[in-house]
Amino acid sequence: MRAKAEEAGAAFELDASVLAIEHRDGKVHAVRWQKDGVAHRRDADAVWSTLPITTLVRLLEPAAPAEVLAAAARIRFRGLILVYLVVEQDRFTEYDAHYFPELAVPIARLSEPKNYSAATEPPGVTVLCAELPADPADAYWSLSDDELGARVAAWLDQVGLPIRATIRRAVTRRLAFAYPVYDRAFEPNFETLDRFVAGMGGLLTFGRQGLFAHDNTHHALATAHAAVDCLQRDGSLDADKWQAYRRVFATHVVED
Repeated sequence: MRAKAEEAGAAFELDASVLAIEHRDGKVHAVRWQKDGVAHRRDADAVWSTLPITTLVRLLEPAAPAEVLAAAARIRFRGLILVYLVVEQDRFTEYDAHYFPELAVPIARLSEPKNYSAATEPPGVTVLCAELPADPADAYWSLSDDELGARVAAWLDQVGLPIRATIRRAVTRRLAFAYPVYDRAFEPNFETLDRFVAGMGGLLTFGRQGLFAHDNTHHALATAHAAVDCLQRDGSLDADKWQAYRRVFATHVVED
């Protein structure tokens, strides 16, 4: 997808941190970011964001109203550590995923990507992906890759799924905003953020984190396709059409 986008003229700035989204008179007009210690700024009539909506409103300059920032502070995301184990065997089990609802096992799911398709490559090696719910302040977050790999192996042994082959290495990825937390107060807080962002000219929030949606990947991609379909020739967004799409998004059901 990146290659196709670049062929169409898109430019990517990876490993960059957004510093601010500047606005005036109710419209966005510039974005600032930092990369390799160097600050950059670009004028913009439109900013489309898949950042967590709470992060998005905190990046606005001048600052968003106090009630909007307060609503953002009351919305929570759940973090996730993905622990990948490279195991020297063709297959670990015949199943694509195992679920662990019991409290004694901290990981929520173990998947084996090789089993999601008819792929047989590479021979003699498979990868297990353990999903460990954890936030940046949790003790698990500071553990090394090897320490987390050892924990996962011990938990699997505990439930009768021992890894008997050699574990070549463990690799982790930490996602601070993996899942929206749907507590009893999230709806009015999200509506405050959503209404404020919608009222900012040129600013669009979409995607899983941008819409605070517990969606599948294909649902997230659908929001992107819908946004493009709402893009008009003058660069503006058809707001009525977008709201119609938003009603469709509300019918999405997670598939597992």
